[in-house]
Amino acid sequence: MKRLSILIIILTCFACNLYAETYWIAPKGKASAKGTEDDPFPSIQAALKQAGASNIFIFQPGNYVGQQITVTAEYAGTPQQPTVLKSQYKYKAVLHGSPTHNIYVRKGCNWVIIDGFESSGAGYTGIKSDADFTVMRNCRIHNNALQGIEAHGVRGLVLENNIVEYNGENPQFSHGIYADGDGLTIRNNIIRFNSGWGLHLYPKIANSKIESNLIYGNQRWGIGLYSKSDVGSNRIVNNTIVYNGAGVGIRNAHKEIIVNNIIVNNTGWIFEKAGPIHNIDTKIFKESDALIDYNLCVPAFRGAGLHGLSADPLFLDARKGVFYLKAGSPAIGKGSKEYAPRRDFFNRKRPIDKAPDLGCFPYEPYLLSPEARKDWYYQWPFVFKGHSETMPDLWELPEVTPP
Repeated sequence: MKRLSILIIILTCFACNLYAETYWIAPKGKASAKGTEDDPFPSIQAALKQAGASNIFIFQPGNYVGQQITVTAEYAGTPQQPTVLKSQYKYKAVLHGSPTHNIYVRKGCNWVIIDGFESSGAGYTGIKSDADFTVMRNCRIHNNALQGIEAHGVRGLVLENNIVEYNGENPQFSHGIYADGDGLTIRNNIIRFNSGWGLHLYPKIANSKIESNLIYGNQRWGIGLYSKSDVGSNRIVNNTIVYNGAGVGIRNAHKEIIVNNIIVNNTGWIFEKAGPIHNIDTKIFKESDALIDYNLCVPAFRGAGLHGLSADPLFLDARKGVFYLKAGSPAIGKGSKEYAPRRDFFNRKRPIDKAPDLGCFPYEPYLLSPEARKDWYYQWPFVFKGHSETMPDLWELPEVTPP
């Protein structure tokens, strides 16, 4: 209950920030600035030095090139008033080309929220935190030299609604998200086309939730999870994990829950002979290792559980990276209500009177209409430089007439 209370505080932080001040930052701000919207600071360091912790810092649109945004312990927030770094408009504050990390939250700088940035071209990691209770949300993190996101040995980390793509230069040491600790929540992210693992949860993770993520096209494992020995208790639920080098690999498994996932055609890494869900230590899961059930796996998985399936999930257009479920999908209504997250990928409350769909995307007929993707470039969910300069908002449910 204590962890749950902490996460509730994180998610309602803006409501709690009743006494925080708001300060503004812009690429061409002045050193003598007052930090207002019309007279913004030139950097977060200048803003923090004058304003201090537990305030809201809004980054105006523009390119913030070659500088590392570092937040140290003296600027830690509190559960009631976190320190907030926020792009004024989603993806419009562009952090690029730091020789190390574009954003670095140092150890002891707890209760920091990072919201809405684009982070690319860092010499190491796009966004890194060594602090507890960091929230990273609504960011697009891509083409960084090592990881997209990194956080080790932390408590209460929340990663949600991020696009983490094209990160890394090495299939062994570079990953989309590289994290471990206690009480982590990794949900509603799109993690694709990274050099190593999509999610590399190493060296030890416990009491954490990995839910409602789309993880595809990563060169190695979709999820590699190294559970904390004799603690474990991690939940991998309602994820769509497809076309990675391998599916889900667990080491030191103990009381893990792997339920309601779609794990399909993860066979790209020719040096790894593994099933969709794989016990790295012993190859076979014991009853005390993990509860595995209600998953749709291709190829068929012998340990999929009583309610496990093996069939074509009927994605709308996997070739273009559109993994919505078509009508007639065997994944519709085949999940367990007991383990499903309370909210779906689009942050809507799940109906309590029916079984959930498998995977991260609930079946919605209107998502199948081309009109639902009218702002995508030729129906592809990506940025195409020179053609479409804006990343589609893949969490926005469009208002269209159902087909």
